[in-house]
Amino acid sequence: MSLAQPTETRPPTWREELTLDLADATGKTRAAWLARRNVVATYLRAVTPHLEAAFHRGRLGHLRDLGMLPPSLTHPLTGREKQVIVRVARGMSNAKTGVDLCLAEDTIKTHLRRIYNKTGAHDRAHAVALLLIRGDITAADVLEPLDDDC
Repeated sequence: MSLAQPTETRPPTWREELTLDLADATGKTRAAWLARRNVVATYLRAVTPHLEAAFHRGRLGHLRDLGMLPPSLTHPLTGREKQVIVRVARGMSNAKTGVDLCLAEDTIKTHLRRIYNKTGAHDRAHAVALLLIRGDITAADVLEPLDDDC
């Protein structure tokens, strides 16, 4: 004869079910978060050397060369657009830039609109800042004496 009592199997109460469901949901949420964290960490480990190289070079051209920048930042400037933006960076007005390059003021405005579209800039200062960051123009371009382009 066995001395062990038969175990009774009763259905769990609503509180026990809720506790089990919450524990299960918490476990699944934690696992999903850890999986995403690992993906993000892996991505950051892969990108960090390229970011460091870009900042050590003083521009983001390295990232552009690797295709890691959005398309709006990868369109190169034409020679004329570079001449225009260098003069804008020097603080010249559209009229003065036009006289300096022997172009109509409306043509300068057209070049600036194209530069804004290529860079995603909102205004002159924003365009100059973005182009300096991405390396299309340098401080030397802005500070060197200008050639007579007429």
